Amino acid sequence: MAPTTDGDVRRFYEKLAADYDRMTGLEKRFAQERPAFKRLIDTYHVRTAVDAGAGTGFHTLLLSELGVAVTAVDLSSAMLDALRANARARGVSVEAIESSFEEMPARLGETYDGVFCMGNSLPHLLAESDLSASLKSFQAILKAGGILCIQMLNYTRILARRERVLSAKEDGGTIYVRFYDFGGEEIGFNLLKIARTASGLATTCDSVALHPWKGEEIRALLAGAGFSSVRLFGNVGLDPFEPATSRDLVLLAQR
Repeated sequence: MAPTTDGDVRRFYEKLAADYDRMTGLEKRFAQERPAFKRLIDTYHVRTAVDAGAGTGFHTLLLSELGVAVTAVDLSSAMLDALRANARARGVSVEAIESSFEEMPARLGETYDGVFCMGNSLPHLLAESDLSASLKSFQAILKAGGILCIQMLNYTRILARRERVLSAKEDGGTIYVRFYDFGGEEIGFNLLKIARTASGLATTCDSVALHPWKGEEIRALLAGAGFSSVRLFGNVGLDPFEPATSRDLVLLAQR
């Protein structure tokens, strides 16, 4: 599998932006995740935050509606355009900046109470050097005592079970299937889109490489980046992390 660059990731999400909210069910997630995020921001006194890898803005909007001043950061201008449209629809004012993780300290020029990197963003960083540099960027934009919250899928479980199909969802006559290809150190993340048309079925399939980072690997790199109190959980509700069964891997660390 060829190395993935920021440009590859950007192009993948530029194509995905128009369908992203339809395939992920944006609206229903607010009620599901609001209690957990309210506990986080109350416990750690988060009043300002960065949503790193913000996509179409679900976590940006959720945090904003909970009273946090949020700056949204993403590589894809199309995803940020969708984020701005979602913010207008919900009457939320947000700042959105197009940037890689490594460029954030220079692009933002401020420090924050929290950095949230949600939605399986980190596995797009294939090399340990890139992941380490990104974690150091997160550390650089945090105030003393500020928290970093990372959420990604639990690849220990996924690899052990060889779970190829991540999800399948139909919306308005279009079926979205997210699935993996396994092989080598990276895995292929694919989005198959099947649209019903008057003449039959129209299909497209777009792919990007991911690195299946494990919890202990990220914990060690966080320590090297200057973070303390690194803890692993199985979800944003902070239930215990069970490598064999947890759907998600959530890491909380403090600067």
